[in-house]
Amino acid sequence: MAQCVLLTDPAYSGEEADYRCQHISKFGESVSLPMLGIELDTSEFGTLPNVKPHRRP
Repeated sequence: MAQCVLLTDPAYSGEEADYRCQHISKFGESVSLPMLGIELDTSEFGTLPNVKPHRRP
């Protein structure tokens, strides 16, 4: 898929745990990580064979 999925704003715990926010960007695009004060360069990320897309995080 060549995508970076950033999940934030965790909610609940245990079996009910989930994330409220999801940001998807393509490899090669910078991903802003404001909680760390950085921009993540994804231009050198590689892909794995036979990986299926997630239905939901």
